[in-house]
Amino acid sequence: MHRELYEREVKMKRESSRIIKEAEKVEDYDEYARRFADFMEQYNEIGASALAQYVAHRKIILELLNRAITIPEGERKYPLERVVHQLVYPMRQTSENTDYPHQNLWMIDERLTFHTLITSDTPLNKNAMLNTDSEKRGDIVIFDEKIIFGDVRADENPINSITTIEFKRPGRNDYNDSDNPVRQAFHLINDIRSGTFKINGRPISVSNDKIPAFAYCICDVTPSLAGILADLDALKTPDNQSYYGFNKTHSVYFEVIDYNKMLRDATKRNRIFFDKLNLASDRG
Repeated sequence: MHRELYEREVKMKRESSRIIKEAEKVEDYDEYARRFADFMEQYNEIGASALAQYVAHRKIILELLNRAITIPEGERKYPLERVVHQLVYPMRQTSENTDYPHQNLWMIDERLTFHTLITSDTPLNKNAMLNTDSEKRGDIVIFDEKIIFGDVRADENPINSITTIEFKRPGRNDYNDSDNPVRQAFHLINDIRSGTFKINGRPISVSNDKIPAFAYCICDVTPSLAGILADLDALKTPDNQSYYGFNKTHSVYFEVIDYNKMLRDATKRNRIFFDKLNLASDRG
């Protein structure tokens, strides 16, 4: 079945290329319109099949996330944070060797899939886009390269944004002022900003804090973490399950997302698709 579907997709791509080329020299518009309508009907069938497979994939990933943040029967501890990390993005991989279907950043924010480079569980000094001596290892680091127009100097602000994602073990409640995901994100971003970026293969020094930076901290908001967030003047979301804020000292916008909220919101965003395929459950 997969081979037949693949062969149909290849055939449809050839047909689409031919129709587009013929459109430039078409003389009988009615005949062209008829053939184009037939093509779109067949193409939509293939597209619907591919979409259904992807929606089912999202449903399965959310079920796995639910298990990853739940204490297994007979156990006393939650699974390690690397289980969630691996679900969101393969560890020790980059966007250069990871296909789109193998990453699930959409569970955090759909916009995170648009990027120049993603590195997962990789030391900064091993980052292909960055020259630095820092050995700090961000769980996930996302770079969005700035598109340069006109006389804008690339060395003034070559990166459009830096985004970091930190995961912590579900249920953890022993955070302190120096050991918490928010502080870790700040320090990681400071090391990135003080490094040298490679733009079009050329090293460009950008030792400044003007590059927009965003930090996502994915963890359970336990009492010890809630106290730290209060000291950072973080604001609660309306549902009281997450926090957000802007740290002026480090010039970083941050969000601390509770695992329950991450699962619930991702399920809600996809519920209409699950409903259409009769995949919806009672949760969320």
